[in-house]
Amino acid sequence: MHDIMIRGGLVYDGLDPVPQQLDIAIKDGLIQAMAANLTADAKVVISADGAIVAPAWVDIHTHYDGQVTWDSEMNPSASHGVGTIVMGNCGVGFAPVPKGGEQDLIDLMEGVEDIPGSALHEGMPWGAWETYGEYLDLLETKTYA
Repeated sequence: MHDIMIRGGLVYDGLDPVPQQLDIAIKDGLIQAMAANLTADAKVVISADGAIVAPAWVDIHTHYDGQVTWDSEMNPSASHGVGTIVMGNCGVGFAPVPKGGEQDLIDLMEGVEDIPGSALHEGMPWGAWETYGEYLDLLETKTYA
């Protein structure tokens, strides 16, 4: 028995340019089968009739370098179906930052990325990292939607 069955949705799987009306069987968080009219049983059945079913999107250009330290839901991206984000692709970021260099980065991001300085000043846990590795270590401690 599967954990979840999504029935009758119009599936855009990223492999075929033409969407297909399919059922999707999921067990232990993994897709086990995708086919029209699956006969397998599931603990939870979700009707997707009239709905589009698609994998989470990848946003390849974000400005979440600061927001990622305080927003576990990464709004508005998560609510729009984004499951993976790419950060640091503008050539600037919040690491490395030497002690006392925080305001320089806030000023830079406020000017270049139009991120409000007050949000960065109040929202980021300044002092929790200096090196890029320490910044990544901090992000590893976070839980995201």
